[in-house]
Amino acid sequence: MNNTVQNRQGSSFSVTYPDFPSFSLLPLNLRIYQEAGKQDVVDITYTQFTPFYTKSFKTGVPVKIVWNNGTESNTLYGYVYNVAPKTQQTMQRTTVVRVIGASLALKESATKIWTNMSASDIVTDIAKQFKLKPVVTADATKFAQQSMIGHTYWEKIQELAERVGYVAQMLGTELHFHQMDTMIDMFATTIPVLSFNDPYSNPWASVKAQTLDSFTPRIGDYTDLAQHNRSTKVVTGVHPVTGKTYKVTSSPNAVGKALRTSTKDPLFNEVMPTTITDSVVAAQKRVDAQAQLSRFNIMAKGAGQGDPRLSPYRTVEINGTGDTTDGYWIIKKIEHFITADGRYQIEFSCMTDGTGKSKGSSTRSVNASTIPVRNIPYEMSTGITSTKTVSTLSSPTAMLSQTNTGFNVTPRRWVGK
Repeated sequence: MNNTVQNRQGSSFSVTYPDFPSFSLLPLNLRIYQEAGKQDVVDITYTQFTPFYTKSFKTGVPVKIVWNNGTESNTLYGYVYNVAPKTQQTMQRTTVVRVIGASLALKESATKIWTNMSASDIVTDIAKQFKLKPVVTADATKFAQQSMIGHTYWEKIQELAERVGYVAQMLGTELHFHQMDTMIDMFATTIPVLSFNDPYSNPWASVKAQTLDSFTPRIGDYTDLAQHNRSTKVVTGVHPVTGKTYKVTSSPNAVGKALRTSTKDPLFNEVMPTTITDSVVAAQKRVDAQAQLSRFNIMAKGAGQGDPRLSPYRTVEINGTGDTTDGYWIIKKIEHFITADGRYQIEFSCMTDGTGKSKGSSTRSVNASTIPVRNIPYEMSTGITSTKTVSTLSSPTAMLSQTNTGFNVTPRRWVGK
């Protein structure tokens, strides 16, 4: 699909509360905040909101949000987190309902301890415990002991991802836990194109407008990030039996599959003094894991026409910004803003590993607009037209300790199918 231009006023959304089927008030707007390694947050703004609903929309009430831009759609399953009614000297007093994605239950803490399990096994166990669907890539490294003390489940998942060089993210009711390349490739069958092609007119001057409004990259060979800066990772140690010292290194330019044709070796080394290992093999796995997470050194910020396919770790193709920056970028952070009258804008941060043309592979075409979006093997084997993942509600176990959520006496939770 070629989506270099789109109808700027052709989007729509719906917000439903399964526990309140009669509540059909259309919100004024939605703001959906998504960021790599963090939980999804949605602010739903209403222009009218009765005291009854202010009291009834308690933390844990299920919410389903569907939004689209005419051709593509996305669904977010979440729970009411809090309600903020605004008092002011005007006729219109807005109320904002804040929603946290299906990972809200992972804010729970515990004293659980896992023994002789890999990070993938632990994440799978956590997902099943909270009735989420685990979509996990196996990792061979096993930990003698891992403790939950001092963590929420969500924090523990992110810590494990950091240890083994994986990334973790909630998508709907699915908990994904993969290496960076695996996460990217899982969604490479449909890559949006954000294109800049008219430097003179206002984006709203035409119904059919370009999809990219602004794009500001920071192009250089080194980005000084608080963590995961692009540098050669170094671990030194002493073998506990032989007493011999060892030193292992790993370069972000030597691991993973590059997005761009022109990438460079890191300028600096980063010694990791807090990393303790008992063998060269363990040390090498540790530096390789950190190198994987440090591959992206070029960052950018942009804004444009909204596309529901854009979310953390998904690929976007940028066009019209020049040969140096045109090509594949990975979304790091994004804010979707959708209004009741059909306007849909995004502001986003993204990252890539080099310059020049996009580098293709068996799972990444160099022309995003020609990639099929249907699941052909599934359709051929079953005779059923492929659809997006469907999630349902289940009521046996409360998501949070709460006596009721309005019409239903038993709180319900979203269940990944």
